Amino acid sequence: MNSKTILSIFVAFLFSFALVFIPVLRNEEDANLLAMDIARVDQADMVYRVYLEGKSIGIVSSKEELETYIDKEQNEIKEKYNVDKVYAPNDLDIVKEYTFNEKLSTTEEIYQKIKEMKGPEAFTINGYKVFIGGVEEETEEGTVQGEDVVFYVLDKDVLYEAMERTIKVFVDEEDYENYLNGTQEEIVYTGKTIENLYIENKKTITQERIPAGEKIYTDVDSLSQFLLFGTDQEQEQYVVQEGDTIEDIAFNNKISTEEFLIANSDFNSASDLLYPGQVVTIGILDPQFRLTEEDFVVEEKVVEYETKYEDDNTKYVGYEKVKQEGQDGLSVVSVIRKKVNGEIVATATTSEEKIKPSVDRIVIRGTRQYSSSTDWNQEVPVSIGSWVWPTAVPYTINSPFGWRWGKLHEGIDIGGCGYGSPIKAANNGVVVQSGYTSTNGNYITIKHSNGYYTMYAHMATRYKAVGATVYAGDVIGLMGESGFATGVHLHFAIYNGMPYRGGVPLNPFKTVYR
Repeated sequence: MNSKTILSIFVAFLFSFALVFIPVLRNEEDANLLAMDIARVDQADMVYRVYLEGKSIGIVSSKEELETYIDKEQNEIKEKYNVDKVYAPNDLDIVKEYTFNEKLSTTEEIYQKIKEMKGPEAFTINGYKVFIGGVEEETEEGTVQGEDVVFYVLDKDVLYEAMERTIKVFVDEEDYENYLNGTQEEIVYTGKTIENLYIENKKTITQERIPAGEKIYTDVDSLSQFLLFGTDQEQEQYVVQEGDTIEDIAFNNKISTEEFLIANSDFNSASDLLYPGQVVTIGILDPQFRLTEEDFVVEEKVVEYETKYEDDNTKYVGYEKVKQEGQDGLSVVSVIRKKVNGEIVATATTSEEKIKPSVDRIVIRGTRQYSSSTDWNQEVPVSIGSWVWPTAVPYTINSPFGWRWGKLHEGIDIGGCGYGSPIKAANNGVVVQSGYTSTNGNYITIKHSNGYYTMYAHMATRYKAVGATVYAGDVIGLMGESGFATGVHLHFAIYNGMPYRGGVPLNPFKTVYR
């Protein structure tokens, strides 16, 4: 292709481009108008159009002047949060554009429109948005996704200190510091080491401009209260009466003794003395994150003696004679323990070294019966004998009887015995329930004399059916984690009356195991 051909093609291209992009001038008047428009571009005014919530509320000549005016007018916000600078609302946009002779608004007029439409709480300050994601939890109703938590702080140090203070509510401060610093002492005979400590929730912190109307935490005390109790409101107060104990006040106000001690840091233990007229705080814990602590614990444990029976069918039920007195033993037990927000949710015994063996208590009992019945509302054919502990020993009380986080735990959770360890009838009686529910898992309810009922939940296996007569110490099933259970344990409960049919839950350690 020669140079002449190339030049012809290029000229043809320019001609076609002109046909597409240059407007067709039909007459001399059109040509004059086009010339005037081109000339006016150089005469256009550069301004800033202000949009609020996507709608134009006017134009100003200077973006900086408007931003300066907004900052100058917000002394109240500056004093409240001790900040030097206040900014426009997050949904305010200031866009540069060109216009011809359009009327300008003053910065004061625009500012007043913003206040009328949004209010002063819409103006923003620099800070941090904190997000704590909800954790999926197993509840009696099934799997539930926990709610996300969002709050704001001006200073990251306030957040970190409040988080640490809340963590130390659930973890011994010295243990926590040693864990962080890698200075935990090696266990020689007995002791505890924290193997793992972590917050289960997803957490993010992002710097952004926060509307002044949001709840913004500026001090450690108020943020710590929110992280622990889930509210900014002052906790309920109680005036101590004559004869009150910490345990009584806690139970009567539907909190645990641990919650009482957390809300009233001046007290060290549930045995501390109170005086009439003393004002204490009643606070139900609602932690805003799940702190998981995994420990390895080696401790001396008293191994309570077991009661063994020798049956005598010539004597009627209710007859008992001690053949041999029992003696407690002593063991050094190693346990893996998991706690969530200070509450034990699972334990597993890894080893036991017997220092002093226990001696069984042997009792001769009568087994000759007067009558029989299977109806839970009928009389029990076996009378009350000696109460026996329902699990193997040694054991751990994962969760005691009482209130915790606004809900009554109607029994005790016994762990540390191992999956498949025996579950024993706590006393003579008749099995009135033996089945499975999503909450209790495999469970058995036994009716005893004098209106007592005992319930055994979360078993791996049930050995007794409805109508079976059982005696204290009979194996009725094996320990498991069926139903709504966090780890292997037995939920053991004692009632005065039929459970869930008007029966009143009783504290086993105040009723029969004293």
